Amino acid sequence: MSAEYHANTALFLMVIFVFLGLYVFIGTMETTIFRNLMGLKASLVAWVVLFAYFAYVAKAQAVSDINSLFHVDASLLPMTVFAATVLQVLNMLYWPVIGMSIIILIVAYLWRHEFVGSHEGFAIVLTLIISVVAQVVFTVMVWGWVDTPDHRRSIIYRIAHFADFNSSYRCLGLDESKLSVVFVDPAKTRVLIAPKIPESLSMPGPKATWLQPLTIPKEFPQRLCTAYVYEQVP
Repeated sequence: MSAEYHANTALFLMVIFVFLGLYVFIGTMETTIFRNLMGLKASLVAWVVLFAYFAYVAKAQAVSDINSLFHVDASLLPMTVFAATVLQVLNMLYWPVIGMSIIILIVAYLWRHEFVGSHEGFAIVLTLIISVVAQVVFTVMVWGWVDTPDHRRSIIYRIAHFADFNSSYRCLGLDESKLSVVFVDPAKTRVLIAPKIPESLSMPGPKATWLQPLTIPKEFPQRLCTAYVYEQVP
């Protein structure tokens, strides 16, 4: 593998390992400290309410960010809204995860004699410590991406180009080699246009592709789309 792919590979492996750590962390919590609480209906209601709160606030922030970036109704970019909401939820979980990690470490230290008394208990302590470290790394990583406005806008812009903008289309007077579009009306007669992300910023390099800075246009004009049929000259 050439050196230019190392940054993207490292980022991908980091995300995979951290999500595996998250799975182990939640599973360990369910089977140890929270084992007696999982069967309570009150706990289920509390989790649902907490998740609904995070989802509502995160989606509102995501819609606001997309609207301020593209100056259109965020519903035109549904996949971007979903991805930005997930990023906002992860960002909001920064301090809760840090606090929970500290509590877990304190509990593991206070109960170290009970845990370490058996091979199973030692495995639980080791799993908790590794999981806590993974979650702290993950939350710091996401917080660094999302909490900084410029980074957040760059990521949203990349997601929009990847998931919602059309890179291939047939609109008279618009060069699809230079512009990407989003259709803003059901009849597909009007489009929001944006310059394509330069290939130099879409290729692997010293820094992972999704983390490379971007120059984002201040305005995204709308144009009429007069469809035409492409005929290849023999």
